[in-house]
Amino acid sequence: MRITTQMLNTSMRKAGLPVNTMSLLDGIKNSQSWNSNSLSALNQQNTVSQAQKKNYEALKKSADELQQSAEKLRDKELFEEAKKSGSTEEIGEYVESLLNHYNQTVKSLKSNMSPLNQYYRQNLLEAVQGEKEGLESIGITQGKDGSLSLDKDKFKAADTAVLEQVLGGTFTEKMSFLADRISDNAHANASSASNQYNASGSNYFAEANKYNFWG
Repeated sequence: MRITTQMLNTSMRKAGLPVNTMSLLDGIKNSQSWNSNSLSALNQQNTVSQAQKKNYEALKKSADELQQSAEKLRDKELFEEAKKSGSTEEIGEYVESLLNHYNQTVKSLKSNMSPLNQYYRQNLLEAVQGEKEGLESIGITQGKDGSLSLDKDKFKAADTAVLEQVLGGTFTEKMSFLADRISDNAHANASSASNQYNASGSNYFAEANKYNFWG
């Protein structure tokens, strides 16, 4: 049997309930509009949360690799082997890896605008500035944007003992420590973004069920 607005209102009067002046059809239309608008807002929120999660996962990856490169350069055996062989090629590979992941991490921190991320970024930049003279002596320089680059010829000409002094001390110690902190923070933020994504979906469907006339 087809239920009309008049029939619904008559039933409501008999039950002693207030009669809604809005038609049943209007109510359904409004409910559909509410659901559509809410779903659109949900999709936007989920898109932001997913993008944030992806950015923080990328930041964690670059920070982890930065720490690994820094720890490799803190290994005394690396320099002992170079002294015996007379080749600094392996050291150079780890240096290039460190610079690459440093640049990725600094760039990622800049794109993730939060006070803590900017704090870590500033600390990374200052860690390089604090070792500027030594780094430049082996061919590592910092650009205006904070990125690091390597003069390979100058690096190859550097004495192994000098490389060990510059790379095996305070500089890589700071890099490793900061990278570890950045990675932990990125992991926490990625988890938070994921939780926001899941919670927004659950909240929407819980709210939408209130308007399910036939459930």
